[in-house]
Amino acid sequence: MENSFNIINFKEIESTSVWARKNLEDLANFDVISADIQTLGHGQFERKWFSSDKNGGNIYISIVLKPDNISHLNELTRFTSYIGAKTIEEYNIKAQFKYPNDILINSKKIAGILAESVFIGNVFKGVIVGIGINLNLDNEEVKNIDIPATSISIESKKNINKDEFLERFLYNFKKEYDDFLKNGMNSEASELLKV
Repeated sequence: MENSFNIINFKEIESTSVWARKNLEDLANFDVISADIQTLGHGQFERKWFSSDKNGGNIYISIVLKPDNISHLNELTRFTSYIGAKTIEEYNIKAQFKYPNDILINSKKIAGILAESVFIGNVFKGVIVGIGINLNLDNEEVKNIDIPATSISIESKKNINKDEFLERFLYNFKKEYDDFLKNGMNSEASELLKV
């Protein structure tokens, strides 16, 4: 399984998305900013995203995208959620999308996606897709989250290899991204994301 993403990894960072935005001019299409711990990671409405590197860690990444065709960008959060749900289902766990940007398992949050377009004046510079996925949070750690939450490890009763999960996720993303840019969400994606 090969992907063409350049991964820039930090042990600890305030926010992968903030760092990506500050350094956007120097970053390339498909650069991925990854962190073991985010101290100021956030989701929609600036909700704090709980972060831990225990038990093998979790996914805290931001993908830098610089597409020429931006006609379907308003669906990018849903597309990324679809890829997240599809990757989670490779671990024999049924995931669903909750509008506008959450992935759930049995009504408990397992992932959040936040896509932010960057403009300078009226010039589109790129989009940063922040993704947090609970791989290995344990039953005590999920209590730090202010809504019902879970992790793939809790649901599968197995420890999840973070590098392998990230590789699968990025592979799935890249495989369908060009078609998404051209055509928007496909019927398989729309079906999977039905709640």
